[in-house]
Amino acid sequence: MALEHYTILETHVVEMFTIHMLDNGIVHIEVAGNAIVDVRHLKAQRAFLKSRFDGKTKFSILVESGNDSTLTKEAREYTSLPETNAMTLATAVVVKSLAERIIINFIVNITSRQAMKIRLFDHKEQAVKWLLSLKELTSPPKPDKRPSCL
Repeated sequence: MALEHYTILETHVVEMFTIHMLDNGIVHIEVAGNAIVDVRHLKAQRAFLKSRFDGKTKFSILVESGNDSTLTKEAREYTSLPETNAMTLATAVVVKSLAERIIINFIVNITSRQAMKIRLFDHKEQAVKWLLSLKELTSPPKPDKRPSCL
């Protein structure tokens, strides 16, 4: 399966996150290696995304963590709050280690009762494909371009 072709429209560094706004509508967040992500970092990331939120179209987020990155207990709890995820349609997390899989599974179990969807993937290509499929399901129907007959 080939990676969906996309172009990076903008790149921003917020704390230990590199955030790419992609032309396919996905927000790609790369977490720095050896990062210990706490609530302060997540609030800064959320504030940035909120500044980009139009109030209607929820974000599809692809997260790739750096090697040996982790979330503090408080950060895990913060990411599972419904108000934290109010701007997010779905989050795809590309996991690289068993420890990361365990932490993200904890978050998946808590957020499963929310409107936001979250899923783990071993490969970026699978994650992108899933996010794009969800965007298609939630997009308004395209107007009929045929001329109307009166």
